[in-house]
Amino acid sequence: GVVLALSGFQNPLRSQLRAAALAMGAAYRPDWTPDSTHLICAFPRTPKAARARAGGGLLVGPAWIWECQRLQRRLPCGPYLLDGSASSSSEGEEPEEAPPTPRPRPA
Repeated sequence: GVVLALSGFQNPLRSQLRAAALAMGAAYRPDWTPDSTHLICAFPRTPKAARARAGGGLLVGPAWIWECQRLQRRLPCGPYLLDGSASSSSEGEEPEEAPPTPRPRPA
């Protein structure tokens, strides 16, 4: 599951992000911990972001939370990754579905 921490957000936005994530089943940590999987951050160049990167975490923007909430499902992190984070093909990340390959039409 998702275990997240937040970085760079002030209340009320911080509490809104936390509440949205918890409502979808994520666990919250007030700081980056060894069991954390995602850091939702406003800025990718902070000490907390550096700890998350060093711990193999995914750094994503807040849009990831809002879009997951809007669609009521966990979305791949790829489009929401912030600079310097692991790629979307990281272990533990759900693969994105490839678009169907167009088939040539008979002549």
